[in-house]
Amino acid sequence: MKTVLLGAVAALVIALCVWTAMSKERSNPAGQRDGQGRSDSDSVRPAPGPSAFKDVTLSAGIDFVHSRGATGHYYLCEVMSGGGAFLDYNNDGLLDIYLVQSGMYGEQVRQSPSRLYRNEGDGRFTDVTESSRADTGPGYGVGCAAADYDYDGFIDLYITRVGPDVLLHNNRDGTFSDVTAKAALGDPGFCSSAAWFDYDRDGWLDLYVARDVEFSPEAETPCRDFAGNRDYCGPTSYPMPRHLLYRNLGDGRFEDVSAASGIKRVPGYGLAVTCSDFDGDGWIDIYVANDQSPAMLWRNQRNGAFKDESLLTGCAYNGDGQAIAGMGIAAEDYDADGDFDLFVTNLRQNLSLFLRNERGMFEDVSARWGQVEWMITYTGFGVAVFDQDHDGRFDMFIANGDVMRHPNPIVADEPYAQPNLFLRQDTTGRFVSAAAEVDPQILSPAVSRGVAFGDYDNDGDIDLLVCRNEGRPQLLRNEQNSGGHWLSVATQDIQGKGPVLNARVTVEAAGRRWVREVRPHQSYLTTSDPRVHFGLGEPAVVDRIEVLWPDGRRESWPAVPANQFFTARCGTGTAETPR
Repeated sequence: MKTVLLGAVAALVIALCVWTAMSKERSNPAGQRDGQGRSDSDSVRPAPGPSAFKDVTLSAGIDFVHSRGATGHYYLCEVMSGGGAFLDYNNDGLLDIYLVQSGMYGEQVRQSPSRLYRNEGDGRFTDVTESSRADTGPGYGVGCAAADYDYDGFIDLYITRVGPDVLLHNNRDGTFSDVTAKAALGDPGFCSSAAWFDYDRDGWLDLYVARDVEFSPEAETPCRDFAGNRDYCGPTSYPMPRHLLYRNLGDGRFEDVSAASGIKRVPGYGLAVTCSDFDGDGWIDIYVANDQSPAMLWRNQRNGAFKDESLLTGCAYNGDGQAIAGMGIAAEDYDADGDFDLFVTNLRQNLSLFLRNERGMFEDVSARWGQVEWMITYTGFGVAVFDQDHDGRFDMFIANGDVMRHPNPIVADEPYAQPNLFLRQDTTGRFVSAAAEVDPQILSPAVSRGVAFGDYDNDGDIDLLVCRNEGRPQLLRNEQNSGGHWLSVATQDIQGKGPVLNARVTVEAAGRRWVREVRPHQSYLTTSDPRVHFGLGEPAVVDRIEVLWPDGRRESWPAVPANQFFTARCGTGTAETPR
């Protein structure tokens, strides 16, 4: 009787969620203008070809297989892991691939390693894990964040784990060294996503690390689904953790300023993090997607401290005042008004969340920018937002995979498998399904987690790396053939070192304006290409490129031809008066 009652309650909750979302949809009926001069009656553009992507994983030489290490204990980390990175570790101008292995939790025996694949430039990759010493040794890997933390011009790698995290220093000769102890890092808890950024504007990259739950195998309590089957516990079965902020001291060491900065004041089940100047005051803030607990917006106080202003600014909850199960984040300028809005993935049977940013204040516009059909059906994790076909509008890829057994699983032997989503932004600003434009095998059900995006073959369009839990990843080569023009911008500081994280790049062409930011750390458990990519549509020349540097300087470059990789180096453009 109790099971039946719980099932009825769950069904009622689902129905109410759908009814609420559809009610919101009716508040903006088809044909109504949205303030940008666009109409819901405008249709999505036609398919660019037989398939928008091609799965080239095996032909490219990527033979990695992720293992969650499930042994019947149902440790939460087993179903949450699966991260990786696009990174150019050897500075040859080609994006390499790093994939994080998990294995069996608590087993200190040698297992399958995390893997580093070197891009050979001909579409193929070579496994250089052993020669590069890029494996982290025993430990349960979760995700990673790549950046040049010591400012020597080479990308380093931080790997989050259940147990001590690892910092791999790039030795500039094709090898890495584990410098975790020297750097005073290596939190022993259950860490998820991490992000590098310079919060105090001293020129050194600091590090935010989100923590999932306070995990202890000895304290595990068996959980079961509605049918009585043993299943993974949700986050609320665990104590809520507090997150970490490390200040870079500039000498290879870090100081834990989690308490001094205020970060430890507010706990949360942290899954994803991204950093940006959301209120336009010139200082980088932090947004954290928390699982079944209020999101955090750590507003930079410009004195080394942060204050959580998520409730004040309207981004702690959705428009109904509920804390969502925030999984992955994509911060982009979805409405082309010059500031960065948020998209946050959610559990199935709950709406994913679009938050419109208006000068640092947020509004839930999920019903206006999304569709109930795709927003409520699956459990989303990693998300990539980019212009796949170069028409000047965003497209979106969402990695899906459940965390609780589905009563009617799509794949019989994998009850957590779900299909991924490919969406296009139509002329109204709404994201709609474009699954018909993709080979069904690419979107086939699996347990997908992190998504990284970048132009690994340097052909001018954005490719995807989809990380999977308990399975092979997908390297998806972009097959767009629209004929639209593009521009890729790399940022360098005055000494020629880059990328410059959180540099804000604006491109103007033929009366249109696009704003992007060098922000490789978002999505879920991944690092993406730090070059910012623009689809331009018809213009073959960009009227103007403007870069707002993190220190407040603003420069511009006029009349830049499209279809090229452009390097914006600080000090080589025309200085602009601050606005």
